[in-house]
Amino acid sequence: MKKLLWLGLGVGLAVQVFAQEAKAPVAVKPAEAAGGLDWDGGADLRVRQELIDNLPMINGRVMANQSYLRIRPRVWGQVKNEDFKLYIRATDEFREYFQVRNNKNYQTPDEVLIDSLYLDLYNLFDGKLDLRIGRQDFYGPTGPTYGAGRVICDGTPFDGSRTIFMDAVKATIKFDEKNVLDLLAIYNSPDTELSWGHPYNSAGTEYKERPLTSINPRSTDLTEWGGGLYFRSKEFKSVPFELYYLYKRESKAKMAGGVVLPGRIVNTFGARVMPQLTETLSAEFEGAVQAGEKDGGPSTSGYMGYAGLTYKPLVDGTAKPYFTGSCYYLSGDSSRGDDDNDGAWDPLWARWPQFSELYVYNFIYGAGYWSNLLYPSLEAGVSFAKPGHKLRANVGPMYAAVEDDLGSGGGDLYGWFGMVRYDFPLWQKIFGKRGDLSGHLTAEVLDPGDYYSSDTLAYFLRWEIVARF
Repeated sequence: MKKLLWLGLGVGLAVQVFAQEAKAPVAVKPAEAAGGLDWDGGADLRVRQELIDNLPMINGRVMANQSYLRIRPRVWGQVKNEDFKLYIRATDEFREYFQVRNNKNYQTPDEVLIDSLYLDLYNLFDGKLDLRIGRQDFYGPTGPTYGAGRVICDGTPFDGSRTIFMDAVKATIKFDEKNVLDLLAIYNSPDTELSWGHPYNSAGTEYKERPLTSINPRSTDLTEWGGGLYFRSKEFKSVPFELYYLYKRESKAKMAGGVVLPGRIVNTFGARVMPQLTETLSAEFEGAVQAGEKDGGPSTSGYMGYAGLTYKPLVDGTAKPYFTGSCYYLSGDSSRGDDDNDGAWDPLWARWPQFSELYVYNFIYGAGYWSNLLYPSLEAGVSFAKPGHKLRANVGPMYAAVEDDLGSGGGDLYGWFGMVRYDFPLWQKIFGKRGDLSGHLTAEVLDPGDYYSSDTLAYFLRWEIVARF
């Protein structure tokens, strides 16, 4: 990992030097060069409490009640000018479970790790190329970097929302102001060398660091690498679109009892279109197909589709309401991958809560493995521009795309799902030009259907406060 990271940084610096040499020579005084650097730093602190109860799981099991506090401090620093930026961030997350049985796996402080360390190089080759090299997030304050996060978002799904980074190189080719192509190379390891913590024991398995890419509490050694092309175009103002090809290689993963999940290769081709139909009506369509194979020869395939229609009425005032009807489809596999053609959708680098924290993460492989889903839903929301308050709610039935008997109920209805979320500011510009305090409240409910043997109402509740300095 260290060799990969430093090699990437060295390559980036070499490219920058080459690009600068290609320009007309300009005399720069050392004092002026030093004076052009902008140094900055800061911190944020996130505190949240989460409660989960009656969550149905595979094979007829129900998750035990959980209630816990999650406290995540982060500190960051950067230096930049018009040609480059060097950014680093360190984080830790410790938990306090209200059930004593779960506290054994956490201590305060817990494991400190570097979750961002990258170098940005700007406007290389006459402004046509930008580079970001190193450990980086593909999700920011405004949302996922790529699309709606259905194929690329979280590189470390197994540690929850403590981190989401990927060790990657991103090259952005700017054809013009309206057309951009990103070339990606990604490597995600189950652990990181850039951490300082302690071994701990979970489900009989001892780790030197907290696992990042495992897909089940008892799986280890899952390494993922790959990359691809992601093209975004605003050539047609009323019909922006995105095209992508992604290649992913997953290593085998060792399970409890000596079971080994085979590695696999996945090729994904997809497109996303966001037409503005009228002044008040817009749409979003995304579709992707997959083809690949597992170690040993069995082939894999998969399909993903999303269609949504949004109405935003023209209203006076600061309140901006909207209404969205949508349907989300992920292919499944009735034999759960035991035949020669596994037809379940592989979520690639999108094993994260795409629209719910409550959705069962145990189908097919494990943690966050979104697959085998048909989800029509209705959503309504309103935002207030100046205060910054946002309120949204959605509801709909969740179905299994194919019956696989994992829930032990014999049917295909996961259940009716509903969610309400309220985001709010508390205090802004605490220290003059910076310093914000904000929070959100989330409530989710699942009324299990005939897919499960459990018929008890399941819920997820969370409050969160975030301070940024």
